[in-house]
Amino acid sequence: MSCSFERDATARCTAISKKLLFSSCAFFAVLAVTGPASAQTVDLDGIVVQGDSRGTSVEAEKIGSAVTVITGEEIRQRGITYVSDALRSVPGVAMSRSGPAGGLTQARIRGAEGNHTLVIIDGIQMNDPAQGEFDFSTLLADNIERIEVLRGAQSALWGSNATAGVINIVTRNAEPGARVGITAEGGSFGTKKLSGYASAANDWARGIVSATGFDTDGYNTSPFGREKDGYENRTISFKGDADVLPFLNIQGTIRGTRTFAETDPQDFNWGSPTYGLVVDGDRTHNVEQLFASTRATLSTFEDHWKHSVFFNYTDYETERFADQFADSGDVGTREHFGYQTTLQFDTPSIANARHTLIGLIEQNTETYRNTGPIFWDPSQIPEQERTLRGHVAEYRLELFDSLFLTGAYRYDTNDTFEDAETYRATAAYLLRSTDTRFHASYGKGVTNPTFSEQFGFIPGQWLGNPNLTPEESISWDAGIEQSFFNKALIVDVTYFRANLENEIFADYSGPIPTAGNRDQESTRRGVEVTVTARPTDNFDIIATYTHLNSFETDATGLRFREVRRPEHQASVNATYRFSDRARATVSAVYNGDFYDNDFRLGAPPRILMDSYTLVTVAGEYDISDNLTAFARVENLLDEDYQEVFGYETANIAAYAGIRMRFGD
Repeated sequence: MSCSFERDATARCTAISKKLLFSSCAFFAVLAVTGPASAQTVDLDGIVVQGDSRGTSVEAEKIGSAVTVITGEEIRQRGITYVSDALRSVPGVAMSRSGPAGGLTQARIRGAEGNHTLVIIDGIQMNDPAQGEFDFSTLLADNIERIEVLRGAQSALWGSNATAGVINIVTRNAEPGARVGITAEGGSFGTKKLSGYASAANDWARGIVSATGFDTDGYNTSPFGREKDGYENRTISFKGDADVLPFLNIQGTIRGTRTFAETDPQDFNWGSPTYGLVVDGDRTHNVEQLFASTRATLSTFEDHWKHSVFFNYTDYETERFADQFADSGDVGTREHFGYQTTLQFDTPSIANARHTLIGLIEQNTETYRNTGPIFWDPSQIPEQERTLRGHVAEYRLELFDSLFLTGAYRYDTNDTFEDAETYRATAAYLLRSTDTRFHASYGKGVTNPTFSEQFGFIPGQWLGNPNLTPEESISWDAGIEQSFFNKALIVDVTYFRANLENEIFADYSGPIPTAGNRDQESTRRGVEVTVTARPTDNFDIIATYTHLNSFETDATGLRFREVRRPEHQASVNATYRFSDRARATVSAVYNGDFYDNDFRLGAPPRILMDSYTLVTVAGEYDISDNLTAFARVENLLDEDYQEVFGYETANIAAYAGIRMRFGD
């Protein structure tokens, strides 16, 4: 979809809601009885990916889809605070943030919209039920084990919102024994952060609790005036698992986040000299998120046949305030439960094959309710609800330990839209004699209209359209990965293409913007390049480049580039280890010129935004085995740029802190 409206601000959040507090306590109590989420699988010889399959972890080299993995170690070495900044170095991913920390932050994969990407954390779908997408402004990078980015249609496995790809995030796992970690950091813009974790694990149970508090005074969102726009984030999470029987494992996860952000409004006062621009104003918004999940897995026939039942719960509450008065808001929930069976067996005498069959039945029930002042429009108040039931079959075949094939089919029954069929096929082939890997994928994706697009209401700024139909996409990619010098240099080049039908767009032709479906097809195609090099044992370089052509066609047949999708993007991350104790990293991200919406009177509807390059220098030193000091400088070149038209960004900034570790 091309429908993107900025979230107006909302008011200071003074306490976690009673519902969040009660649910958290109840869930912790349950897990205290069942025991602490199983450690995720990581293969040090070759990274293992979870997001490519609903039933099993898969080695990255066996995956036909284009995939990028960012490890927790890389995140810490680069000094990354926000997950969104880690994603800027992923090929095919375009990030945009509306102003300072707390502003709407969107990820667009291969030219698709933000709600075409499904975000998962520890197995829980994170996309806001109301907006359909995940706002990355609420997600800090502390206590993350790794980030997997799978590009291309994944709807056959994951359903709606996975049309363009999946971002699967795994948080820190409990390690054997008892461990505690604390990180403290401060720096520019009055920024302060304190985070920590405590974990314990033995032969039959594992558990970890983590918490982060982040505050910044920020800077002015608007280019006019000097008012600072601050941001606060409080996040707490727990995950654990227990082998209650030799053949039965129970897992549980809970995560709560509360954020408060100050921002500025766009001026839509007719005749104003700043009409369409972001101006100083008292706008705030607060967001409360609650995510919880539990899963029980029964293993039979020596782990060859597994059965799982699961339940996930999502609760979003957003409030927006203007001049300290309630302006708009929404509440969205998701209840997701299902049953999954996974059968894995080998046929050594027939092509030395390994077979994996996966069956899944699941149900997603989502609700949405506007919570704006009732005097605006009482018709927008009733709660909306919809239920989707998914039926998934997946087959994975490995032949001669060199050819890896997958096929997946999904049938969704909807009580609101027409039933949908999606599918995906992938292939990967390893030519070990030349260290060459070929990979390709093909699939169909579907994205249902969001509640906000159908029923959303922001006074004078947005009115939903209940008659929208789902978007459909056919996409494919093909690439080759070549290793040189015993894998000291690896180059991967991938071509991709996607065609989107029924694209949902923002219609500004009426007195109040609304959403509509385009009759014309929109196309996205491009090339992704990743180069990984290790010139010496203590020097690592990762470089990426993306060329993207993303076009939509209006009712007159005119084709134009879609907003906030640069044609050229590139990144370089270089890490040098001076000794066993000191490390330095230089990161650079290039964002080519791009178009954005321009609402100024008399101006063309789109404006060409300048390219920019952001350079970060980070270093860390192990003072002892238990204490590490670190520092970084962001925007080293003091680049003056905007990611969203009218919204200011940070100039050069410096931060420093310490990281402490205790335990076995």
